Amino acid sequence: MRIPKRVNDAWDWAERHIRGLTVTVVLLVVCGTVFLLPALATLVLGAAVGGAFMFNRMSRRQRKLHAEIDDLLRENGALRHQRTVLASGVIAAETQTTEKIMIIPAELPELEEAEAEKTRRLPTLPDD
Repeated sequence: MRIPKRVNDAWDWAERHIRGLTVTVVLLVVCGTVFLLPALATLVLGAAVGGAFMFNRMSRRQRKLHAEIDDLLRENGALRHQRTVLASGVIAAETQTTEKIMIIPAELPELEEAEAEKTRRLPTLPDD
């Protein structure tokens, strides 16, 4: 079923101006029922004020959560890209090189200055 263009435009306008429409409808209901049913007018006004308070409170939390979700999605995209790059060439072609990390002992033996400046010869290998 197709929605007529005028109806769709009206819904779009209402979505853009939802706060003003809500305030207007609540005030009309309160003004219309304040003399006939004061309890109903009080109930509607209290619900509107409570709803506005909760909306403001939750919107701050939602903004924080949306920012966190955006960061996680960005990080996820970067990790996917990195995995794709690695899978496409480096690991598949086995061209990734690794180097052995040299281990430095916690305590180095102290050498005397004369001993440290000397050149040590390597042992000679047998000819066979």
